[in-house]
Amino acid sequence: TKGFSIESCRSMVNLMDKDGNGKLGLVEFNVLWNRIRNYLAVFRKFDLDKSGSMSTYEMRMALESAGYKLNKKLHELIITRYAEPDLAIDFDNFVCCLVRLETMF
Repeated sequence: TKGFSIESCRSMVNLMDKDGNGKLGLVEFNVLWNRIRNYLAVFRKFDLDKSGSMSTYEMRMALESAGYKLNKKLHELIITRYAEPDLAIDFDNFVCCLVRLETMF
């Protein structure tokens, strides 16, 4: 991975910043770090061809494994938003997607 994009970092801080100061304390960062490790485990499990990105099919399975059973329309919207032009989802976009889903749910 090339690291996280600014958008992903902002989303992660927004999700974890419980006291609203725009920063992560040690406890908040520790919780985030553990979630990222869990996200990485899911990503690696469902990146079936070990390419470093997931196909739309792999993404659907990964989201279900993470506890998000989405209908076809929502899955299509997520792919439209988070996939690259070749319909591949890299780890940065995967994390950004899961953070947004977690925030919504």
